[in-house]
Amino acid sequence: MKIFNKYLNNELKPLFKLKYLGNDIFAAISLVIFAIPLSLAVAIASNASPGVGLISAIIGGILGAIFGGTRLGVTGPAVAMSVLIASSIELYGFSSIFIIGIICGILQIVSGIFGFGRFIKLVPLSLILAFTAGIGFLIFFGQLPLAFNDVIAPHANPILAAAHHLNLYFNNTNLVSFIVLISTVVILKFSPKALPKALVFLIAVAAPTMVVYFFNLKNITYVGTIPHNLIRPQNLDFSQIYNWSHLFITAVEVFLLASLETLLSSNAVDLISEGDLHNSNQELVGQGIANIGVAIFGGIPVTGLIARSSVNILAGGRTRRAALFHSLIIAVIIYACPYLIEIIPIAVLVGILVAAAITMMNFSRVIELWKVNKPEFVVYLITFLAIVTTGLITGIEIGLFAAFIIIGFRMLKTKTFVKLWNNKDILRVSLNGNITFWSCDKLLAIQEFVTTHEELKFVIFEFDKLHNIDTTGSTQLVKIAQKLNSLNIRVIFHGLNDKQRKAIELNNPSNSPAYTTTLTEGEIKDTLESYGIIHSANDALKHGMAKFMSEYAEDNKLLISTLAKGQKPHTLLITCSDSRLDPNVFFGASLGELFIVRNVGNVVPPYNTDNTYSEVAAIEFAVNALGVRNIVLCAHTECGAVKASIPMTDLPYTGLNNWLELIRSGFKEHKPINMDMGIKINLLHQVKNLKTYPIISKLLETKELVLSAWIYDVHSGHMLEWIEDKNDFIPLV
Repeated sequence: MKIFNKYLNNELKPLFKLKYLGNDIFAAISLVIFAIPLSLAVAIASNASPGVGLISAIIGGILGAIFGGTRLGVTGPAVAMSVLIASSIELYGFSSIFIIGIICGILQIVSGIFGFGRFIKLVPLSLILAFTAGIGFLIFFGQLPLAFNDVIAPHANPILAAAHHLNLYFNNTNLVSFIVLISTVVILKFSPKALPKALVFLIAVAAPTMVVYFFNLKNITYVGTIPHNLIRPQNLDFSQIYNWSHLFITAVEVFLLASLETLLSSNAVDLISEGDLHNSNQELVGQGIANIGVAIFGGIPVTGLIARSSVNILAGGRTRRAALFHSLIIAVIIYACPYLIEIIPIAVLVGILVAAAITMMNFSRVIELWKVNKPEFVVYLITFLAIVTTGLITGIEIGLFAAFIIIGFRMLKTKTFVKLWNNKDILRVSLNGNITFWSCDKLLAIQEFVTTHEELKFVIFEFDKLHNIDTTGSTQLVKIAQKLNSLNIRVIFHGLNDKQRKAIELNNPSNSPAYTTTLTEGEIKDTLESYGIIHSANDALKHGMAKFMSEYAEDNKLLISTLAKGQKPHTLLITCSDSRLDPNVFFGASLGELFIVRNVGNVVPPYNTDNTYSEVAAIEFAVNALGVRNIVLCAHTECGAVKASIPMTDLPYTGLNNWLELIRSGFKEHKPINMDMGIKINLLHQVKNLKTYPIISKLLETKELVLSAWIYDVHSGHMLEWIEDKNDFIPLV
């Protein structure tokens, strides 16, 4: 009941208010201009009478607007659905569409109730593009008989039919019809982009129609008589249905296709409109109700449509009334002045379908996919070819299988980066991706490389970039370590996380491991030096830089080149120099996001026009020159600077001792009794110092700047935040 009341108040009550009424009426008129010819064209492509398309637009539009979950979405017959519908009508007669519509509607309602709408996000983009392009391809070839004004026997595959009847098309072409068709396509595809879609459709339909009508051109087929009411145009007759199980499968296919197109349309509406996001499950329920209603009145299945919805949004539609009014206006037209529709040449409607098919094939997106992601292009190509040769559902199944195969290969893929240190004693191998049974050849190649370098004393396998390791992969690594040990080459497994460590240990049959594990570079240094090998810090840095160049910089060229033109960080971070702190790791920040000031004890010297501290310059530069309006002071537990300052006694290091006076000055008012208290007092003292900067105090007064004080716990990895109202530090997340 609560959900119903919310829906009533938020969605249905605005239909009876005057607010935005003018916007909705204008949008509805624009939609009518767009929807009438498109609905007629879809009916023709579906092998149904043109009037059926209008019935579907009226009933589906009304019910979808009232019960759907996309406020500015528009429901109607879809070009993408026409292939399945035409096939069913050809096999079982028009009455089969009643069965399909009812089953589709029930399945959509059940799916919405059980929350299946969220699964649309699991469909790969490449599959959706191929699906749309495949339908467009089939529609294009399916319209060739009408385009050339020929009547040929139906064929299961319109592409094969086109190839078989090519000579017939050209020998019997009605030149007038063909010119009308081409004119419609040209207007739709090459009109100025600035023109509203509804106006383009009006011109594409009206211009050829008026030429044919006023010049009384012969041998032209028109839409002809359409039903002047909403009564089912044909009586139900199920005698032609000889395979009910196959019909049920077709209904499920229509349900899947209708739901997919609807939810994709709703996602697109979210991107181009302002306001609340759609409710995918409510949208499925609404479409289910619409399809049941359309089936009862003798229409063809409907879906949410991105083309009509975008016209609605761009024309200024603000509530559900726009879609509702557009359906009511169509109903008025077929009752009051159907003649305006009946004189439209069929060639115009075929032109609309051809233009739509070309748009659906979307060649530019395919080229982009090829340039950006070759594996996804392979999925697209396999799916597309499967659809145009075997059919929609089989094609989707093949495409999904191909996608899973490629995803599987990606998951199995192992990347390695191998670096030989300058002293030739140490080889470092960075493992990236996943170590699985598929990685054995790559690991054996590394083993072969090592055995050919007799001077090697240590091999260090780095796991910090590795995602997963399976039983076969971990066993193979242990065997390699044992083999290298037999050659007097020691092995270090560096940076193992808990899961990786367990996987390695479970597959190590020996009680005495053939490898040493380390977590820090310091532990590597100690291990090497215990065997008399000098650890080169510069080699470690060079190895890290080489990995950065090969792994990060190579994949982020655009980011690096963009930042080279100038920086625009969102946060000034003032923190300690302690090596246990890595701000970019803490905050998941990329290059160019943080402007960082680091010093011993995260100190902010009080403002003084005479001082020459670099911190003063950095703060002023960040706030004034870079326009940073978010500042975070970040301290940490176990801070050596605070620990050294608590005794309030001088140290033997002049520079450090002078610097620590900036911390001790904060202890004079509140003498800390322990380390934890000292860290908090010091942090709040530095916040106080920062507020002495004129630009900072000014921005804080006008609430243009956000200033935060955080403490990082080196024991747990958690962060605490100072909350002024509570006078305490509380967990950040």
